[in-house]
Amino acid sequence: MPPLPERIGKYEILGELGRGAMGTVYKARDPVLDREVAIKTMSEELLADQEMRERFFREAKSAAQLQHPNIVTIYELGKAGIGDGVERPFIAMELLDGHDLGEIVDHQRLTRLEDKIGLVVQMCRGLDFAHKRGVIHRDIKPGNVQVLQDGSAKILDFGIAWRKDSTMKTKTGLVMGTPTYMAPEQIKGEPVDHRADMWAVGTILYELLSGHRPFESETVPSLIYRIVHAPPPTLDARALGLPDGIVEVVNRALTKEPDGRYRDLGEMAAALQQAMGAPASEGTLSEDARQSTYERNLGLARSLLRQGQPARALEAARRAQALEPSRVEVTEIVSQIERQLREQADEPTVAQSPPGSRRVPTDAKVNAEKWIDEARLALTGGNRTEALRIVDDVLAIVPDFGPAVELRDILDKPAAPGRTRTGQHRTFTSSEVRFKQGFQFREQVTFGEALGIQAIAISPLENLVAVGGLDGAIRLWDLENRNKLATLRSDMHKRTGHEGLVTTLAISADSALLASGHLDGAIHVWSLDTGDEIKVRLGHEGAVGALAFSADGKTLASGGQDAALKLWELDALRLGEARRRIHRQPARITALVYAREGAVIVTGHTNRLLRVQDAVTGRLTSTLRGHEAAIGCLCVSPDGNLIASGGQDRTVRIFDLEQRLQVALFEGHKKAISSMDFFPDGEHVAAVAMDNSLILWDLNKRVAASTLWGSKEEMFASVAILGRGRQIACAMSDGRIRLWASS
Repeated sequence: MPPLPERIGKYEILGELGRGAMGTVYKARDPVLDREVAIKTMSEELLADQEMRERFFREAKSAAQLQHPNIVTIYELGKAGIGDGVERPFIAMELLDGHDLGEIVDHQRLTRLEDKIGLVVQMCRGLDFAHKRGVIHRDIKPGNVQVLQDGSAKILDFGIAWRKDSTMKTKTGLVMGTPTYMAPEQIKGEPVDHRADMWAVGTILYELLSGHRPFESETVPSLIYRIVHAPPPTLDARALGLPDGIVEVVNRALTKEPDGRYRDLGEMAAALQQAMGAPASEGTLSEDARQSTYERNLGLARSLLRQGQPARALEAARRAQALEPSRVEVTEIVSQIERQLREQADEPTVAQSPPGSRRVPTDAKVNAEKWIDEARLALTGGNRTEALRIVDDVLAIVPDFGPAVELRDILDKPAAPGRTRTGQHRTFTSSEVRFKQGFQFREQVTFGEALGIQAIAISPLENLVAVGGLDGAIRLWDLENRNKLATLRSDMHKRTGHEGLVTTLAISADSALLASGHLDGAIHVWSLDTGDEIKVRLGHEGAVGALAFSADGKTLASGGQDAALKLWELDALRLGEARRRIHRQPARITALVYAREGAVIVTGHTNRLLRVQDAVTGRLTSTLRGHEAAIGCLCVSPDGNLIASGGQDRTVRIFDLEQRLQVALFEGHKKAISSMDFFPDGEHVAAVAMDNSLILWDLNKRVAASTLWGSKEEMFASVAILGRGRQIACAMSDGRIRLWASS
């Protein structure tokens, strides 16, 4: 065995995890983020093979664009010397603590039906996410599914996944894939869509339920014949103790003709859950949403093809096919585009006409107006990535289309020079992060309505403050003019005139979405551009303790009195689906924040502990102790490494995530801490405790730098820092908001 390399790129190699046909996988440490990762490298034999190198990079590209709880996360794709002076490509990905599904099946470690179905539903969710983004795996098998210690599934190895640049075949011309789990159309060399992955999932489901595969043989030719021509042995529902609905799902997934299967794996997952007693609608697209998205992508595909852009046209067509795979029109256009791409690959390169010289069909301009309207809807719904993709597709068809150019300019505005993400929602330059001598503040203005406030949130743009309180409604105020902009009421509030008290608020990093958590366990998500509620049922079995959006805008984290940390997928929410991953906790969650550039989630609990968990896998990395009573609130420093926690023991404690210990303790509050926020210098924290004092703590001197007072009858419930540290906003229990300015 060759010696272990000390380092690959920036990663410190800790050990070897395994060797395979593609190369070696190492366990490594990222010294920057202080986390363990897996490094996959390419073998020396394959390094000289151009096709294999392309396959290696294709795996990384396919997986890197798919950020989903049930798909392995790719951190980096690069090249580095590995001890012998030869640069090899490598993929840095999350390190999974678990076993592959093949090993679990072989040792019969899954015994409960609920666990088996739950695992397959997770696979369906992950693959459906990939399919809706134009990626087909093509090699789903137990060995490509990892089951983690908490029971969650991760799909691996998109090495032969379909992309617009993939050849799909080996040098010998044989279709790539694992024969045991290959669909009949895949074996016969017929056109393959996402339903080939559905067949593979159906085969795995059959194996999990029965203990053996649906098609088995001692020879490969015989196995192939059975897959293509023979029906699978019927599952005996009574003997296996299965609901009849489960057998129906298996039979439909293993239908020889793709059109006889489900339209997508989202439908299959919903059918499985319904058979197990869950609501049939969970995780499925509404027919209206499916139809409108299908028509838009099909229209884009046709227009892009007419404009001489078959590669982009195929991406749009595949997205449409993932929604309505049985439609003849989309099947024909996919075949047409693939045929054109193959012909182009065999032809010599010729000069292309510049985009502006093409004649734009009238119908393209008409459709462009409709598509830009959909882009605006996506933007107001908080989905800027989708809006940007639609705009780019429209500009590829009609390069000078005014509304598209204007919207592209809005989407493309860069951050101000010198600004960088700090780990919080806001960004600051080094010149902005300073304070005037004396660190003194004066009362500036008080405004608001006489309605009790429990929570406050400032938009990252610092132009708006959201407040929520006793009646369950959320009020939006213009911070500059102190005018009320809107009152957000859920459907429940509109019907009954009230809802559970607002316990927590969060605003997304792009200021597009607002989330509210309530005493009755409900969670509502709103578009701040339109004021409309996203109609998805979210929540906890008990009061919601905390909410936080991830900085990348992909996840809403929630914690509740049911001792559950839930990670909600925002892309799915915008489509009307409530997809979430649950990490059970040892005690009720009262506070949570993202930290370390979004790599970890820190949760505070009623059992006095802080738990630091990987933001993707939920794996516990450390436990922080110090409080003598339940934790009430948390905030994170601008560099993402310090956590300030306030407890019912009336103390503010500062924890260093890198050192994993408490570094400061502040005492002086007369009641339990209700809210805190860091100043942008990372050296001061503002804290309130439901009384008439707001204390500004100095982390370096370990003393109170200043105390701001209200009248005896006033109580400060929540606090936020804004104006680059020159303003403090404080919500009072009587419904008013007070601003202080540095003096």
